[in-house]
Amino acid sequence: MRKVYELDGRDIAPTPMEILLWQKMPEHSVPPGIARLMNHAIELFQDLAQPRGLVEGFGIADFPDIYKGKGMNAPDGPIPSIVARADAAAFMAATMGDTLSEKCSELFAHGRAALGYMLNVVSSIASELLGRRMCHIFLERLRSKSHEVNDIKVQYYCPGHCGWHISGQEKLFTALCPDEIGILLDANWVMRPFKSISGIMVAAPIETHRFTWGFSFCPQCMELKCVERLKLLEAD
Repeated sequence: MRKVYELDGRDIAPTPMEILLWQKMPEHSVPPGIARLMNHAIELFQDLAQPRGLVEGFGIADFPDIYKGKGMNAPDGPIPSIVARADAAAFMAATMGDTLSEKCSELFAHGRAALGYMLNVVSSIASELLGRRMCHIFLERLRSKSHEVNDIKVQYYCPGHCGWHISGQEKLFTALCPDEIGILLDANWVMRPFKSISGIMVAAPIETHRFTWGFSFCPQCMELKCVERLKLLEAD
């Protein structure tokens, strides 16, 4: 079943503590000026964010063709085996809308770079929180259909991470058509608006989602989002 979700920016706005952790800053050493910037950026985010999400289920047996994409994936990525062991799966896309990026550009253009930078940080963290919100929505949907979900966790996996080449966006977008919520893909497989996410959500026991760092592509990874996302999943 395909469904569009209109979301509330207040539900995915990060807290000051989450912003500090993102920037690896200890809470006790935050200067008053930085604290004011964080609070101002959070308020701007809550006022300007226009989050929307799209979910559409798919058959697990259909995933290998989607994942294959243009044949540029790492040979040892963990995602295919995770999906193969899933209880359920769905395509997902979500966006914050254009307004946040436009506001950041405006702030930089008018000499307010510090606030523009902080708003961009808040929006980036919120993108991760938006991914978790979409996972919660999918889990709630499974519960509503009487699935046994007591020991099920939902994680999302995206092209551009964990061996799934960014070109995988092409087949994903063809299958999901997220232009319905305003997300477009350019020739370099970059999404517009910038603060958008896309991928698959996988419902499975937590052990299915755990894998050990050390694949062929891991040494080149600068983000280690898999580590942070697994931590969030464990705490969920």
